[in-house]
Amino acid sequence: MKKSMTAQALAKPLACRCGTGILPVFHGRDAHATRGFARTSVIAVGLSLVGAVCVAETPAIRLPPDALKTRPITATADAILAKGFTVTLEVDFDGVKDNETLYEAGSVKLAFRLAGKTKGLEGYDSRGGNYLNFPMPDGSCPVIEATICDHAGRVGIPLGFLARKDGVHTVMLNFSPVHWSICVDGHVDNDMPIPQEPVTWPAQAQERVFSPRVRSAVFVAPAKPDALPQAVDAKRVTRPIQYWTPDDHNAWVGDVAVGTWKGRFHVFYLFDRRHHGSGAGKGRHYFAHLSSGDLANWDEHPLAVPIDDWWECIGTGTPFELDGKYCLAYGLHTERMMPQGKDCPVGGTYAVSEDGIHFRKTGVMFTSDRNPSVYNRADGRLGMGTKNGQLYYREGDAWDWKPAGKRAPVSGDCPAPFTWGGQDYLIQGFFHMASRPNESGDWEDWAASGDDVYEGLSVPMVAPWSGDRRIMVGWLRHLYGWGGWLVFRELVRYPDGKLGVKWLAETPTPVPPQTFAVTDVTKPFVVRAVAKAGDTDFEFRIDPAEARAQFHFPRKGESGARVLTTAEFLKVPTDKRSTVIGGHASSGGAFALGKIRGLDKPFTVKLVQYYDAKSDATIFDVEIAGIQTMITCRAGHFAPAAH
Repeated sequence: MKKSMTAQALAKPLACRCGTGILPVFHGRDAHATRGFARTSVIAVGLSLVGAVCVAETPAIRLPPDALKTRPITATADAILAKGFTVTLEVDFDGVKDNETLYEAGSVKLAFRLAGKTKGLEGYDSRGGNYLNFPMPDGSCPVIEATICDHAGRVGIPLGFLARKDGVHTVMLNFSPVHWSICVDGHVDNDMPIPQEPVTWPAQAQERVFSPRVRSAVFVAPAKPDALPQAVDAKRVTRPIQYWTPDDHNAWVGDVAVGTWKGRFHVFYLFDRRHHGSGAGKGRHYFAHLSSGDLANWDEHPLAVPIDDWWECIGTGTPFELDGKYCLAYGLHTERMMPQGKDCPVGGTYAVSEDGIHFRKTGVMFTSDRNPSVYNRADGRLGMGTKNGQLYYREGDAWDWKPAGKRAPVSGDCPAPFTWGGQDYLIQGFFHMASRPNESGDWEDWAASGDDVYEGLSVPMVAPWSGDRRIMVGWLRHLYGWGGWLVFRELVRYPDGKLGVKWLAETPTPVPPQTFAVTDVTKPFVVRAVAKAGDTDFEFRIDPAEARAQFHFPRKGESGARVLTTAEFLKVPTDKRSTVIGGHASSGGAFALGKIRGLDKPFTVKLVQYYDAKSDATIFDVEIAGIQTMITCRAGHFAPAAH
C-alpha cells in the first residue's frame, strides 16, 4: 500500500451477481438471501402454493412396504442447476443397523451410513463431519447423509444428535446454486459447492426410492425459499456463552468482530463447519451475530453477512458507526473461488444496519485488503488497520486512506486496533502485538518482548464497554484445526500501560472453578489432571520466581519439561522449532507465559476443567492472581485436577 492509499476507484457497487442462494442455518439469514426465487417460472407438473411463492411440485411417492418406485424428473438440467430444488421425505428411523440406500434424484443420493465404517471417510467422520461424537446407546453411529457431488457435496446428521432417534422423521434436502443442505428436526448441515468442484445433473434425471423406510417423497423445482429453518428476530441464548458453539453438531466459532453500539455489546463471528473444510477446503464462512445489553444475557440474531453468490467467500472485519448507522466491514476472498483477473470483486466491503440487527450489503469496495479492520477514531474520523501493520485514517467522506503515524512492526490478517488511556494498541493475527504512546510515537513490539495479551485465544478482538472497560473476545482453537469455542476476557491496564487479562465476571463458566491458594511463592505450584484414556496427562505449572506459567501434556509418569513462551519460541531458528516444546499461545496446545505480575506474594489460582461432549475434549481455563488467564484444550476426558 502506498503512502496515500486512494480507494475511490474501488468505492463502487459490486457488479458480479452470478447466482442466488438460500442460507440454511438455524439462526437464519437476511431477507435478501432469497432474492430471485419469487420471480422464477414454474417447471414440471402439479402446482402448490408455498407462502406467496408459486413452485412446481411433483406428486408424492407413496408406496407399500415391499415396493420400489422410479419416475422421471421433468425439470431440465439447466433449470435445476440455475434454480435448485427441494426434496421433502418422510423416513422411518427405527432400528438402523447397517448402511442403507434410501433415495436418489438425479445426482442426489440419500442413505443411512454407519460413520467410522466407510473406507476413505474415517477422517471426515471424526473431524469434518463430527459424527463420531454422537453414538447410539449400542456404540454405533448411524448418520442420515446426502451427497450431490464428490467434494463440497456431503451433508449429514448423526442420529445420536437428535432428541428423538426413532420413528418417522421429516427429512428436507435443499439445493440452490450456492448451498446444499439437509435438515432433520430443525437441525441443519450445509455445504457450498464451488466452481472448481461443480454439481452436475443428468439430462434424463430419474427419481427413485430404494427402501420402504421412505414413506413419501416430494420433489419441488425450483427450490422453496422457505424450505429451511430461518430466524428473522432475536433468539435468546440458553446455554452459557463462555465456551459457546452454535447449536448444530458440526458448527464452530471462527474469527470474531466485536463492538459496542447503543448500549449493546455485539459479537459477529465467522460461522464455521468442518474446521475450514467447507467449500472443498475454501472455508466459505459467513458472519453470524450475537449481542447483549449486560454481557450476561445474550441473543442470537439473523445472519449479518450471509453468502448469496457462488463467488463469495467472507473474511474477517470489524464493526463501526457511519452516519448514525451500525456497519460491519468484512473481506471478500474471491480469489479462492476463481482465477485471478475475473470480474468479481476482491477486497474490503461492508454491510449496514439501521437497528444494529438486520444488515444489508452495500456493495461498496473501499480497500484491496481482504481482512480490513475499520474503526471509529477519537477525532471522529474512520480509521483502518490492514495486514501490513499500518493504521490509516479516512480523509473526508471519500474512501481515501492516509497513514496514521508509523507502521507497526507486525503483520498478519485480522488487525485489532484499540486505544485505552490515550495509548494505542494493535493486536494482529495469531501472535503479533504492538503498542505506542500516541499516534506520533514509536511502536514497541510486544510479541518480541513478551508483553502481548495472547493467552490461548486465536485472533482476539477488543472493544470498549461501560466504565472504561475493555472486553477481549476470541476463539479457542479446536483440536482438529480452524474454528472452535467462543471465549470472553476482560483486559487489565497497569499504570505503565502494560496489560493483564482476567476472566469476565458477567460470563460464568459452564462448571464452577476449583480454587487453589498459593502461599509459598518460593517453589513451583503444579496442578495435574490424569487422562481417563490415552498416554498423556494435563499439567499446569507456575514458577513464581521466574514470573512464568505453562501448560504441558506430559506422558504418564513424566513431568517438569520446560515449555517456551512465544517470545522464546520466536528466537528459536525455524529449522529447530520442531525440537522444542511450546510455540504461539494461540495454538491451543502446550505454551507458556512470562512476565506475570503478582507472583511475589501469596496469590490465588482458579481452574475450570470443562468436558465438552460435542468435541470429546476438555477445556482447561486458568486465572492467576486475578490478572492473568491461560486457556487450552486436550482430547478426551480427564479426572479432576489435583495439586
